[in-house]
Formats: sequence, structure tokens, C-alpha cells
Amino acid sequence: MHKSHFLILTALFAATIFSCSQSPEETNEASSNPIQELQFEVVDSIMVDLLEQVAILDYLPSKDQYLMKNSREGRVFLVSGKGEILETHELGGEGPNQIMGFMEGRFYGESGYVFKEISMEMPYHIYDADFNKIKTTKGTVKDMMSLSINSNKQSFAVYDDNGEYKLVGEEPNSFSAADINLETIGADFYNRVNTGFILDVEQDSVYYLNVYPEDWKFKKEQKWVGSSNATLSFDPATNTLSSLPKMGGQFGIYKLEGNTAVYQKSVNVSHPDRDNYEATLGLNGLVYPGFSDIKTFGPYQILTFFTAMPEDIFNGFRAKSEEYFRDPEFNEAVAKYVKRRYIIVKGDQQIGIVNEFPVEGVVNLGLADGTLIIKAADGEVERDYNLFYKVRLVEE
Repeated sequence: MHKSHFLILTALFAATIFSCSQSPEETNEASSNPIQELQFEVVDSIMVDLLEQVAILDYLPSKDQYLMKNSREGRVFLVSGKGEILETHELGGEGPNQIMGFMEGRFYGESGYVFKEISMEMPYHIYDADFNKIKTTKGTVKDMMSLSINSNKQSFAVYDDNGEYKLVGEEPNSFSAADINLETIGADFYNRVNTGFILDVEQDSVYYLNVYPEDWKFKKEQKWVGSSNATLSFDPATNTLSSLPKMGGQFGIYKLEGNTAVYQKSVNVSHPDRDNYEATLGLNGLVYPGFSDIKTFGPYQILTFFTAMPEDIFNGFRAKSEEYFRDPEFNEAVAKYVKRRYIIVKGDQQIGIVNEFPVEGVVNLGLADGTLIIKAADGEVERDYNLFYKVRLVEE
């Protein structure tokens, strides 16, 4: 299977597994031309001289440094804004300064780092400036039921609460199956289950957040369409948290206050490639254009989804074999029908859509200066897989 098709399938299957002045009751209306196609331009590029695949985890503007990680082992890199490797650290392993398994990490203030362990508990490991481990927090998992891994997405952010660093993020395993019976609870799930969290590192306390927006269609109408877990994005400039459920056409905006998230409003979003789809229980992620990510970049947010494969075509492959995903013709159908599409929001208004960027690749990171970093698609030239483009929205 071609690598780009594999990444699309991985993201889709992972999503399937997981299946401010206005009052909270108001839902923001879209701008006058919310589906105009916006243009981005390339403003810079970064080439990292490594043979192994890496992804950017975070960026520290004050030092012009990137935190990167290889895609399989536990090796992390500090990289300058020009692509020069400054430091390499082997964090994967069983040593006192190591972690058995991890994919995500962030800068922890100006002189530290934090990494999320992949385990049955999902604790976080705090490191000092020299990559010495100084603390392991309690885990955020209550009952491990599902796991999603995406090297181009961070499920948590570092939150500065009056000089005290906290973590805010997603935790779909925040409830116990013994307490919540999915077969009987129905849409009340959206009222009772808290799939976001704030972790107070100093107190080693976890506070869970309900991040299904009050005006999200399926919560408001109490219609059960599955867990439809929300992906989150944090804007440190405004201390706001955005919550984007997989299904539907709204995302919610919250203001972080201490260890709570106070709901502000919802934003309606749309795209011609997903507007005619009705979310129902049990839909496969390949036949419904569900949202898979939301990232903040400066005053903007970018929402990502995959276009859907026609249901009759998908059902035809599934009828032929339980291992339909190994069929070369199925992979060809994925390449034909399943494409990344994007919606751009500024503040609380949708301002347009993006069907293609000027370069091929995957949106890896959003920066506070209003640029996006796109990891280049596989190329024919050796080491092209560690080429990153910085793109900026062209505003008229």
C-alpha cells in the first residue's frame, strides 16, 4: 500500500474507534461567504537531515526551536528554526529517565518538556532543560477502551494558569464501562461523560471536562450517534479551548478558568463535501466525512475532515471479504474518493474552505504567528520525508 494511503486509512480507522460576549444559548452565524475557497502561500521551508521519519511536536518561539520525534522509537530532537539538529535524546526505554512508549510531547514552559506515555493509565512525564525526568503524573485514564495514534496531532497542550503550568487535553477513556452502559444510556452520554481534562501538575490532580458543546446538534436534540469524541485545540493567546465533535457541523468555544472550562458559544461550520451527509449510529468512518482534527494558528483555526467513499462502493468491498482493506482495488477506491479537506475559522466566524494547499502533505502544526507547518508528502528524492513547509493564508 502506498504510504499516503496508509496514513489516510490509519487516521480514519482511529477516528472510527473513538467513535466573548454572546450568551451560551446563542449559536454564531457563519460569515457572508463561508465557503469561498481560500489560498495559502509558501513562506519558508525546513529540511531536517535525518534518514528516519520525524514529526514536529511543538515550537518554542523565544528560542526558535522545534521539538521533534521519530515515528517509531523513542528518540526526540531539538531542532533550530533552520533545520539544524541541536540535541538528540533517547527517551524510549526502561531507564529512570526514559518512557516505555510515547508519541506526543510539548515544551513545558521555557526550560522543560512533557511527554504523554502510551499505557493503560496515560500518565505524563515532566523533564527539565537537560532532559532529566523530574516527575511522572498520575494517569488520566479511568478505563482503557480505545486508543488512537496520529503523529501529526497533539491531544494535549500546556496551559499557563497565572504562572503555574497545567495540561489540558482529550481523554476518551475518562469513564468506566461499568458505570456507563453505552447500550442503555443513549444520548445522555453527551451530558454525563467528560472526555476533556485539566491536569494540575503541581497538585497531581485531574479535573475532567464535558466538551460536548451545549449547542452541538446531537446533544441539543438528544440524538445518539455514537460517542463522536471531540478533538480539542487550545489557544494560549486567549486561554480558549475549542471542541470539535467528529459528527455534526458545530464546534464549541470554552474559556479556561482555573481547573474548569466555561462554555461560551458554538460556531456553525460547513463544506460542500460534507453538507449532505446525515450522521447516524454505526456509520463507518469511510462513508461519513467526520472531523479528525482542529488546530489553532494565530487568530485562525483549521478543521480537517476526509471526504467520504460512496456507501454502495464501500459495502461492495465489505461484502466480498472481511479483509477488504487488503484488496488492491479497495486501496485504489480510497485514493479516488478519500481526500483531506479543510475549513478555516477566524475568531468565531467561518471565513472559507481549503481543498488543496500549494504543496502536498499533512498539516503538522499551527504556529502563533498565523502560519501552518505542512509535512511534505513522500517524494522521489531521498530524505524528502523530513521536509516541512510553512504556509500562510493569503488575505485580500
